[in-house]
Amino acid sequence: MRRNVVPVAEAAIASLGGCDHVDAVAVDLAAGTTAVGFTHSVLAATPGWVHTLLSLRDAAMKPFGLQTQTRVAADQVTIEPGRHLGPLRILTVSEEEVLAGDDDKHLDFRTSFAVRTGPQGAEGVCTTVVRCHNGGGRLYFRAIRPFHNLVVPRIVARAAP
Repeated sequence: MRRNVVPVAEAAIASLGGCDHVDAVAVDLAAGTTAVGFTHSVLAATPGWVHTLLSLRDAAMKPFGLQTQTRVAADQVTIEPGRHLGPLRILTVSEEEVLAGDDDKHLDFRTSFAVRTGPQGAEGVCTTVVRCHNGGGRLYFRAIRPFHNLVVPRIVARAAP
């Protein structure tokens, strides 16, 4: 797994009109893996402790009027536009990239699940792009960033063969 690889997230950044934060994690994939397959591997294999963290986040943020999520069982994960999968809403789907994210009053974010040719062959790149709307968004992201940095590489690594 490689961290902070050059992101291939032009669509994510463009959809937000710019960004305040961007990071990317890459992992080697089996030959022939599509973006849909990569995305499914990441989202269907999310460990229980991540769901627990998200539930705690939801409980803490609900009084502030921020969006909360409904968890989706691994066998119910389908990658199609409009589908909500925890904190992600699938926006676009192609063979090369699945773009997901959501918009809220404090910040908007996009997550790109792209497949490209890397140094070892097929490579999945998960890029996160965040655009804050206000001081509340910057404070919120500052608070969750350590968890983001803990969680994302671990769940992306689970997509490796």
